Amino acid sequence: MKKELDSLYRSIDQKGKAAILKNQFADPYLCRLKPDSRLGLTLLARLPVHVGRNIGYAQQKLRTANPNLYCYPLADLHLNVLNLIEARTDFSLAPADLAAYQNSIKELLANCRPFSVMLQGLIASPSGILTVGYYSDELFELRKALRLKLAKDLPLVDHYQTASGHVTIARFEAPLNDPNGLLCDLDEMGQLRFGSFVVKQVDLVIADWYNHDVKVIDEYALAALS
Repeated sequence: MKKELDSLYRSIDQKGKAAILKNQFADPYLCRLKPDSRLGLTLLARLPVHVGRNIGYAQQKLRTANPNLYCYPLADLHLNVLNLIEARTDFSLAPADLAAYQNSIKELLANCRPFSVMLQGLIASPSGILTVGYYSDELFELRKALRLKLAKDLPLVDHYQTASGHVTIARFEAPLNDPNGLLCDLDEMGQLRFGSFVVKQVDLVIADWYNHDVKVIDEYALAALS
């Protein structure tokens, strides 16, 4: 699994660094040039305080040369377990369909164990800055089981094949002041350890693109015995 994730992260990083060198960013939503009404349905995990605090230190360093980076507030940081419906402007979900998601997920997660995550290093992506994340087999199996069950029971499910264990910590709001400086910072923090933790609960939420305006629909404990 680590080998596959390393390959995935290298690919993302190469594309992200190429985008940074072009420095043609202009996010109309972050710049408030247009209202952002995008919403989606996501199953996510929260980060513990010590990991969020370590990420906050990295965000401060990244913004030193590039203050126009949009850095996620610590309360908004999260790990996507599975994007069920990708955030979009025409998001709509009938109460009966939402209840079906809740019931299906509750039934499946009753048999799932906690999973461990380690966040170490930063990489670029074409739209932002990510922490590199590695996770235990339990998350891989959980995702596979969710896709099989929800795709069968709920045709609304988005078949976005989440594979990484990253956490997005910053996005590009506008052209950078110092793109080369950002690349240097990313290289310096390429192996920085943000911490390890065990995920014992996941939340089903309706949230905006940046996970800032969040409505928690349900919470699920991962407590199945080995």
